[in-house]
Amino acid sequence: MDSERSIIDGLLEDAEAALAAGSSTKARVIYAGILAIDPDHVLALRQLAALALSADRHDEALGLFTRALNLKPDDPDLYHGIATTLRLMGRVDEAILAFTGALRVDPRHHPALYDLALIYQQRGRFADADQLYDRAAVSRWDHFESILNRGVVLFRQDRLPEAERWFHHAALLKSEDPRPLINLAMIYRVWGRLDGALRCLERAAELAPDNPDVRWNLANALLASGDFARGWSAYEWRFKRPGRAERAMNVPKWVGEPLGGKTLLLAAEQGVGDMIQFARFAEVLADRGARVVIECHPGLERLLATVPGVAHTVRLGAGTFGADVYLPIMSVPQAIGLTFDAIPARVPYLRPPSSTSVPPLPDGGFKVGLVWRGNPLHENDAHRSIALTGLAPLLGVPGARFFSLQMGEGTAELAAFPAITDLSSAIGDFAHTAALVAQLDLVISVDTAVAHLAGAMAKPVWILIGRGNDWRWFAGREDSPWYPTARLFRQTAPRDWAPAVAAMAGDLATLVQRARVD
Repeated sequence: MDSERSIIDGLLEDAEAALAAGSSTKARVIYAGILAIDPDHVLALRQLAALALSADRHDEALGLFTRALNLKPDDPDLYHGIATTLRLMGRVDEAILAFTGALRVDPRHHPALYDLALIYQQRGRFADADQLYDRAAVSRWDHFESILNRGVVLFRQDRLPEAERWFHHAALLKSEDPRPLINLAMIYRVWGRLDGALRCLERAAELAPDNPDVRWNLANALLASGDFARGWSAYEWRFKRPGRAERAMNVPKWVGEPLGGKTLLLAAEQGVGDMIQFARFAEVLADRGARVVIECHPGLERLLATVPGVAHTVRLGAGTFGADVYLPIMSVPQAIGLTFDAIPARVPYLRPPSSTSVPPLPDGGFKVGLVWRGNPLHENDAHRSIALTGLAPLLGVPGARFFSLQMGEGTAELAAFPAITDLSSAIGDFAHTAALVAQLDLVISVDTAVAHLAGAMAKPVWILIGRGNDWRWFAGREDSPWYPTARLFRQTAPRDWAPAVAAMAGDLATLVQRARVD
């Protein structure tokens, strides 16, 4: 027995030496040899499992980890190995149970704390993730990823002062990593400290000049500050973000050469609101001699065909329609050297097509259109949309009549508000929406496509703007250089719409009374 143990000890040393030398194949052979001598050798089983896992042989790894755990059920590392394997196999619910098993054996087991917290974070269970990251930090105060992600989940819970402290600590732990600075900038944007956000992002750009996320966040902060000279150039980094590469087109990209006699395709990108906002540049390009074709999302074709300078519209993905050159539509400002003072803000620049038929709205009252939710797939939708109940103070304004322009899942909320007329059945595309907007006295909307539509039609539009808003609404302004008829009602605290809606209700009462007098 002693001789057998001595042989195994020697083999373990050889296996460790092989791993240190980078020879996993040799190490695997040695561990298999140990199991030939002792089939129940837990360390050999665990190491073979780890090697199988690193080679993506998940079924083999799971079997080996399970055999080892049956022999040593009080080992949290084995639970963790099983959990990691299950997670990589896509069996995440089972992985959660295994990570929990590791923590039942050792409540301070840092790898299990961190990995389980990460799963909860990815699933949006931020409070659960927060508790685990807190425990992980107690276990390993120097673990950068735990500290950084604790800040992230605190931010997601709007606990911004706490998040700021954790991001600062992460920056101290790893001063060369730009991520804490990016996250600090997000907090400062929400607090309205745009100068602080810019300092963080400019420092992050010094640390990681080729990092697309750094450049993207810097671009948004620069544009929000009105620094178009630097902002539009940095905004071109959007195409270098993971999964956001520019679409390949079968015609050359326009790089500023004379456009006289050429057909220029403005390629669709981002959301419907972006397309409505940037369609105004068709006239600028047409004045340079281009025949402008706009590629657009389904449902926008008829509406954008009314924009000055647009020769034709084509549905997204339908081809280049005989274009000589193309340009992504949100690259136009960079291409033409747009400055803040030169924003083309002549409205209206679109209108309902004459062929559009919608039911006439009933006579009487001050007609107000409502939109309270944007596209739920938008990355910032949770911070820009509002429940219809949040707009309830508006409904008590005497003399106002309300009409819902909301589409999608949000229309279900109308069941609780019979005084609001639902217009969704009359809307087949954005031309229909425009024809309905034309009959209204005012549109009240969150930051979504209908807000852009109303502004582009020169219709009075009041827009609810959340903290840390999109760059195009700038910082601290109650007006919009893009839309002269727009008023911005801003949150005073994250996710708290009540003060903005109360101010809106008061101003609406004044506006309705004034309209009655007139």
